Amino acid sequence: MTLLEVKGLTKRYGDVLALTDLTVSVDEGACLVLLGRNGAGKTTALRCMAGVLAPTAGSVRVDGIDAATEPAAVRERVGLMPELPGLYERMSARTYLDYFGSIYDLPPQTRTRRIESLLELFELKDAADRWLGSYSKGMRQKVALIRATLHRPRLILADEPTSALDPDSARRAWVYLKDLQKDGCALVICTHSMEEAENLSGEIGIMSAGRALAVGDLSELRRKSGLQTRREVRELPTLQDIYLAIVGNHRDQHERELAESRSA
Repeated sequence: MTLLEVKGLTKRYGDVLALTDLTVSVDEGACLVLLGRNGAGKTTALRCMAGVLAPTAGSVRVDGIDAATEPAAVRERVGLMPELPGLYERMSARTYLDYFGSIYDLPPQTRTRRIESLLELFELKDAADRWLGSYSKGMRQKVALIRATLHRPRLILADEPTSALDPDSARRAWVYLKDLQKDGCALVICTHSMEEAENLSGEIGIMSAGRALAVGDLSELRRKSGLQTRREVRELPTLQDIYLAIVGNHRDQHERELAESRSA
């Protein structure tokens, strides 16, 4: 079943076109990874998918619900983890998470049980009554991940979810997210890590200048890149090779089109 359906998504900020004609879909229990440099449009895409940002054109449907006409219903089904956590620094972690649990209309016993379990999983229990303003960047990121998933959303949208985490904490985070995925949750992950993108074993969207240049699994992207296997060593192109080739091909094509328009 298709859980997220995005068609022709476009977002303009004044004269700046941040996102152009993005069309992707993600099924229940599936994962889409968005790869691209800063400014490629990944964060704008996530915010539109979450119903937080209204697109200039195009549509987003989550679990069959239109984000433009029913944004509140979409937000109930989505867990958004932005790159910058944006925590309430004068709250303790436990109070902060309980507050968001109440916003999600979780019964008191349910939210207490989930909060305590997740604080323990992410090794935050001993610091749970400290102000969030005293937390390290990695600790803040853990709290943001708990907040985004506390209500067991149908769709998780995460922007660089492990960028500030140490290797052990990052491993815990991925195991946790993959467990949610096994229960039918869909994931859309933005990352700069080629290794993470490959390990997530889903479709990958390569973005540049607000456009999705190619979307598919690793074998499809390899074909679209035009790169060939080096037969003498039977070595397949890496995801980084594929990414650089697709972005480079797009840039070369754009430059040719500009040159042709100038000479016309």
